[in-house]
Amino acid sequence: MHVSWSTTLKNRQQIRARVEADEQIAVMFSDIRGFTSYTAREGDRAAYQLAQLHESLLRERIEEAGGIIVKTMGDGIMAAFPEISQGIHAAVTVQRAIRSRNKETPKEPIDVGIGLASGTPIMTEGDMIGHSINLSQRVSSLAKGGQILVTEEIKCEIPPLKGLHYIPLGKRDLKGLGEEFLYEVTWMSEVARLSDGEDHLTLVLTERGTIVVELAKEIQEHLEDVLAELESAEKNEGAFSIMLQRGIARFTQTAIDKSLSAAGIMREQDLDLVNISFHGRNVLVKSGKKTLHLKNVDPDAAADFRAKFAALKDRSDTAERGDAR
Repeated sequence: MHVSWSTTLKNRQQIRARVEADEQIAVMFSDIRGFTSYTAREGDRAAYQLAQLHESLLRERIEEAGGIIVKTMGDGIMAAFPEISQGIHAAVTVQRAIRSRNKETPKEPIDVGIGLASGTPIMTEGDMIGHSINLSQRVSSLAKGGQILVTEEIKCEIPPLKGLHYIPLGKRDLKGLGEEFLYEVTWMSEVARLSDGEDHLTLVLTERGTIVVELAKEIQEHLEDVLAELESAEKNEGAFSIMLQRGIARFTQTAIDKSLSAAGIMREQDLDLVNISFHGRNVLVKSGKKTLHLKNVDPDAAADFRAKFAALKDRSDTAERGDAR
């Protein structure tokens, strides 16, 4: 559905009216995870097409929710909404659309992190500036692929929308802005979740009977940079030995320290394609030949996740046996 120019103009006028009345609006940043390494690996044309796909997925849902795209930044988009609830609604519909798209093309997933903040920024003809803009961008930078993060101010201002929940993430250090208490907006009808001790990796168990892997932005991009470097080394025999050793060293250290063996694991998979084993505070997730290692998990969260995973898997197996009859 294409939103008319008159609707876009109306949305912009509503935002300007609220700003001029010193009333809060919602500011949203969304950016693609691993875009820099994707560009280096696939080339400028492919990166441009990915950015255009990202923008088209967002633009329609942002404008339908009553918002506007303020500006695009290659791998990212900044949007604004007259009402905070509109921003949350748009973020949820965006992540759901991306989830559907990734299900159709699982070998070429898009990972997007979204951050939301509220405030009364200065609105120019083609841009916005102010603390809420900087805050929203910093919050977005902390979001894992598939996550929606919001500030405590938004959480206190807007009760959870129907079917959604806020999960407290504690205080996070935002570069240049100090500490901010953040919340995640759950949107996948999740049953349970489990994160490693450093919160670099999160497993989400959904009512759909799937496992979703959320990978932190800086970890994912570092991993993809290392893999891209190794691929480049293979094409350059003269530099192969040095680059290979350097790449393997970096990759091994990072994989051990930050649980980066998630490389190659699909973002969302059916339970019957996944095996999970629990070893004290360590959890191993196997999918085909790929293994994901979560270290220093919370024992109570692990026990809860384990029980619910087993129950969902048993329900799935029972349904399959019923269909077989």
